[in-house]
Amino acid sequence: MHTHEEVTPLDAFFSFLKVVTIGIFALIALVLVLLAIPQTRFKSTVTEFLAWCGFVGASGFVLSPLDLIPDVIPVIGWADDAGYVLLALACAYIGWKQRHRRLTTDTVIDMEPTPRFPKGKPHLWHMQEAAQRGRPS
Repeated sequence: MHTHEEVTPLDAFFSFLKVVTIGIFALIALVLVLLAIPQTRFKSTVTEFLAWCGFVGASGFVLSPLDLIPDVIPVIGWADDAGYVLLALACAYIGWKQRHRRLTTDTVIDMEPTPRFPKGKPHLWHMQEAAQRGRPS
């Protein structure tokens, strides 16, 4: 005979929680893969969005009565608030610079590949290739 087990609301909740957790991790993995692609508009948009979220979050911590270190401790208690202010300012600066770069960059220029080697001091393999071609580096 086939017996039916009764599904409790707690079991259904945890099954739902498993599905949601797997979905969130899959979404995070997709975003990380897309962020690994160099010089895409998606990457600059997500970076700008996360910077503004950091600004809002750090500003919320400044205004929040909950602190990492209570404010009743004279100097040390205010240090975490100062850190939150600096974090908010840094996130706002990054968000503003990223927005400016995204809005002023031409899409054709945005898609150009970056140089593989930085300009400046030639590396050993560059010198060897130049010597093989008979040119000084």
